Amino acid sequence: MKPKLSVQQNEHIWQLMCEKMAGIISPKDLRYLEAAVPKDEFMQEALQTLAFALGDEEDLDLDRLQHDDEWNNILHDIRPHSPEHITATPSFRPGKLMAAAVVAGLILSGAGYYYFSRGTAPHAASEHVQLKLASQRTIPLPEHPSLISLGDVQLYNGAQSLHFDAKDAFNVSGQHTLIVPAAKDYKVILADGTEIWLNADSRLRFPFSFNGNTREITLLNGEAYVKAAPDPSKPLIIHTPQSTIQVLGTEFNINAYEQDKVKVSLVSGAVKMNAGQHTTIIKPGMEAVYTAGKGLITQAFDPGKVLSWRDGKHFFVQAPIAEICTILGRHLGVTAVVDSGSPAQTKHFSGMVDKHEPVEAFMEGLKNAVNIDYYIDDNGVLHFR
Repeated sequence: MKPKLSVQQNEHIWQLMCEKMAGIISPKDLRYLEAAVPKDEFMQEALQTLAFALGDEEDLDLDRLQHDDEWNNILHDIRPHSPEHITATPSFRPGKLMAAAVVAGLILSGAGYYYFSRGTAPHAASEHVQLKLASQRTIPLPEHPSLISLGDVQLYNGAQSLHFDAKDAFNVSGQHTLIVPAAKDYKVILADGTEIWLNADSRLRFPFSFNGNTREITLLNGEAYVKAAPDPSKPLIIHTPQSTIQVLGTEFNINAYEQDKVKVSLVSGAVKMNAGQHTTIIKPGMEAVYTAGKGLITQAFDPGKVLSWRDGKHFFVQAPIAEICTILGRHLGVTAVVDSGSPAQTKHFSGMVDKHEPVEAFMEGLKNAVNIDYYIDDNGVLHFR
């Protein structure tokens, strides 16, 4: 267990964070901060949020920022919502860069004590969908609508969706990664109009503009439902760790959660799939399943079950409890374990879990179906016993 920081230590770290963002930190203090931040994930998240919040401001106008909706949205996400968490704004030595420091202080004044005194990150900050740019800058995408300017690229973050406008000669090139955490789902509309819905715990890499003769993106892990914009002259190519899928205009689902397995389920159109040494053309109503060491097979699938994740549901078919623990963590954000010696280690379950309902409702149904008891400990961990 990490030693608990004192109030004085917390305030000192926040002071240094403000000075770093303002560009007035001393070399000695910078070395101290750079050594401290990597040791604490909450400090990293806080500093990352500050970097995003202040990164695009060239001429800081404090009066404008205090009345700016976008800045207020940032403040809303990282500050606590009760008076006892508010601390004083750090003081700074005078100078031209003081405005930046004060803005940083305004943000930190609501967030500092919340992060460090509780020992956990605020819910919104730790569970946001994020966009990691090719430059390695990470942008949080909160649930409330927001407009984010990246120079020549404008990001429109709506209710669980992202689309963007990019000028012909924009300045944010490369492949960017959309990161969807556990218990979330999210939609992105690519530059060509292709719509992609991402399931929980998924990562998609894509550019802001497609150049050349193909449109290439990568599902690094997770699950996605794709509605590809038709363009016969420029096929859409989707890479996964296990396969390459080529489409001209179609709707299909890709499940690539497992490292050695990928499943492509075709709703309409046509898809060509390459995996290992195998190639197949998938027809509507069929799915191709590639497993490393076992090859590629095609089979019919049930859209009601395969695509149910888009409605927040997941169906189990004679699933072992270990698999159920994985799904509860991925889709509901609930940590679940099987206690040593529990009869649950040999049990299997068929049924459905709905992320929009309390996990206790699912657990009571499972308990009655397969006679397994459970409890939730003080840390919120669900135990099969």
